[in-house]
Amino acid sequence: QFKLAEMGTKLTAARLMVQNAAVALQEGREDAVALCAMAKLFATDECFAICNQALQMHGGYGYLKDYAVQQFVRDIRVHQILEGTNEVMRVIISRTLLQE
Repeated sequence: QFKLAEMGTKLTAARLMVQNAAVALQEGREDAVALCAMAKLFATDECFAICNQALQMHGGYGYLKDYAVQQFVRDIRVHQILEGTNEVMRVIISRTLLQE
């Protein structure tokens, strides 16, 4: 139960970061690019950890196509790469922080 609580908390934090970045982007704020990079980095890394933990909880069944967790693991992994790898997001974030 504690692990589920941690997973739920991380998922909620990731969603809030994505929503905050989306609002900043929609409003055309100066910090929108950095917030989007932070949201992508945080959300994909945390969600990968969440999916990986869910896979572990399912055991061998987690790899079966009968369970959605196997698809979630594959999907979130590709999101760490698409639209700029998370390493690129770190470069964007660090450059923004060094300019402040």
